[in-house]
Amino acid sequence: MFLKALIIGLFVRTTHSVTSRCFYLPNIALIGGTYDEFNANDIKRCCIACARDHCCLGYTYSKTRKRCYLKSAVSNSEINYETISGLKANTHSGQGSILKNVKIEGGATAAVLFRKPEECQQYCTDLAYGIYSWSPPTPGEDGEGHCVCMTRIQSLQYSYGSRSAIFPPVASIS
Repeated sequence: MFLKALIIGLFVRTTHSVTSRCFYLPNIALIGGTYDEFNANDIKRCCIACARDHCCLGYTYSKTRKRCYLKSAVSNSEINYETISGLKANTHSGQGSILKNVKIEGGATAAVLFRKPEECQQYCTDLAYGIYSWSPPTPGEDGEGHCVCMTRIQSLQYSYGSRSAIFPPVASIS
């Protein structure tokens, strides 16, 4: 009996720690890149499955279908009030998420030009913004990319060469 209680206790702790490392995006459906799907009673099951799978970048949970869709890529996103999406933490000891070739759009609070995504990240973190998105210069520009610092997410889209990140607890992703 003690062994059974110990095993259940360990599972609950593991589940809680994995769940706390996911970033939820209410009313956003991630489009494209679905490689697996399964029935789930709540979004926590999606978060746990994604955290354990090295191919998973994020997921979308359908509240009406009670179904989870694991994503290995994102082409874009759309507003959908019957879904909640999430992103897997992959940096800063499980407290942040870096997205390559993904552009985040949201409530832009600061916009500047930088040559490298690392400069954008440093700038936005120094100003205590929890989210940034850097896009490379378009042809004909002088070589500086577009950096946008945000505090919330409205959408995500595939954008080759872009780099975005979320660094809670500063970020408010609702």
